[in-house]
Amino acid sequence: MDQHDITPEELWSRQQISGLDVDYDLWNEKRESIREFARISGSCIFTVDVFQRRYDFASESFSAIFGYEPEKITVIQEHGDFLEERIHPDDRKELTEYQIEHGQFIYSLPPEQRNDYKQIFQLRMLNTKKQYINVISRHQVIQTDKNGKAWIVMGIMEISPNQLPTNHVKRTVVNIKTNETLTSLPIPVEKQLTKREKEILLLIRQGHLSKEIADKLNLSIYTVNNHRKNILAKLHVDNAMEAVNLIGGFGAL
Repeated sequence: MDQHDITPEELWSRQQISGLDVDYDLWNEKRESIREFARISGSCIFTVDVFQRRYDFASESFSAIFGYEPEKITVIQEHGDFLEERIHPDDRKELTEYQIEHGQFIYSLPPEQRNDYKQIFQLRMLNTKKQYINVISRHQVIQTDKNGKAWIVMGIMEISPNQLPTNHVKRTVVNIKTNETLTSLPIPVEKQLTKREKEILLLIRQGHLSKEIADKLNLSIYTVNNHRKNILAKLHVDNAMEAVNLIGGFGAL
């Protein structure tokens, strides 16, 4: 996976949620219900506020199981990516790439279908003994704004029954309405490319060579050739002409 120039926060911003369309009185009541369920179940539960682009809540079990500071858990909204600090560094990078890929997939769907999918991850996290253990983390939208846009995302984390050593994140995407499992995400080809890659492919289609493209975009020829390699890899083609032919139906990209 190679998702240059995109961040999860930029994908969240595409929701374009208005403060007029979110009801925090309603959400505060629901959050208390989640907090109480977390106390009873002992599950590690967190919620993310897409409108505020921050963590909204994390349950006390994060302290007991993973050793997070209780004081910071209670004010998780103030600590940015605090929860990520105990994820294995390699898994953290891979998880971000998966989240970006999922966002691209979601925004390729009609609006009425965008909240129909949950992600299930197995990843490595440090426990209270400072040992990496396998954890299952399930993420899905649980609250929308008045227009049906994803507003609050909830995650439930549990220790995986499978503790065999692993060196990467395992991800499954499930349609919560049909129970269909997706082993790969069918992202339209024109959405797989970054803005820069689309610019370069458009110039290739216009007949420009790498040196000319580098001059036009004020890039080094080395950078242009790297972008060309990424384009071929993402589109699973052998040469630039195949990429141009594949994308040809999308107009000006």
